[in-house]
Amino acid sequence: MTENLPAKSSRYYELDVFRGIAVILMVIYHFLFDLDYFNIREMPAWFWPQQLYGFPITMMFIAVAGISLSLTASRTKDPKTLTKKLIKRGAFLFAIGLLITAVTWIYPHDGAILFGVLHLIGLSTILAVPFLIGMTKEAPFFGKYKETLAWVIPLVFGIIVILASNVVGKMSGPVWMVPLGIHPFGFYSLDYEPLFPWFGVILVGVAVGAWLYPKGKRRFSLPSLEKEPSFLKPISFVGRHSLIIYLGHQPVILGILLLLNVVGFF
Repeated sequence: MTENLPAKSSRYYELDVFRGIAVILMVIYHFLFDLDYFNIREMPAWFWPQQLYGFPITMMFIAVAGISLSLTASRTKDPKTLTKKLIKRGAFLFAIGLLITAVTWIYPHDGAILFGVLHLIGLSTILAVPFLIGMTKEAPFFGKYKETLAWVIPLVFGIIVILASNVVGKMSGPVWMVPLGIHPFGFYSLDYEPLFPWFGVILVGVAVGAWLYPKGKRRFSLPSLEKEPSFLKPISFVGRHSLIIYLGHQPVILGILLLLNVVGFF
């Protein structure tokens, strides 16, 4: 297999494009969701249930987050440096998630986001550290089996977590267990991605990343596309700024809907 370093940067444009597509689909989905949620325009029957469209988009986001974690690990010097880096990054994302919790608790309150996608990715970034430290450049683990075990171990544990969610998801419990996928009867949230099964998806993403990009290099080649095509650059730009777009797209959508409603568009 051909191994290729990304030109001029440490990013692989195909991952930014994949993430960018997820962002664009998310914005479209939330625009349609808001039309129905705020009783502006009822969505046709084919749009529901929400999971038919929301689930694949969430899957894309979370899987690419896992792939990115494996790339970060493979490009980091040693386990100690990686641990500090990921704890800091995970805590930052989780803190933003808590801010979203506070905002949605105030409005709309009903369906407040107690453990959404940013809570999940933030906490999972920290929980994934044990599965990632063996990928670092100077990790004294695994020896000649390092590249193989780097993807086999997270894949096995990821599948276990996903399968275990079939049991965990049938349990009910106090609200403080919401991050695990255990919640009180009648619990409702506008965005809910518990650790079971979604941490499993993160780990599967880590495994995919470790297999596709061993030592931070492409295992595969992109014939005639080693350099990012110009028509993909707008999409990869969106992917590189996914966090900012994620945080800002709903206020923008609501502002547009309010304006259109005021001018009598609906």
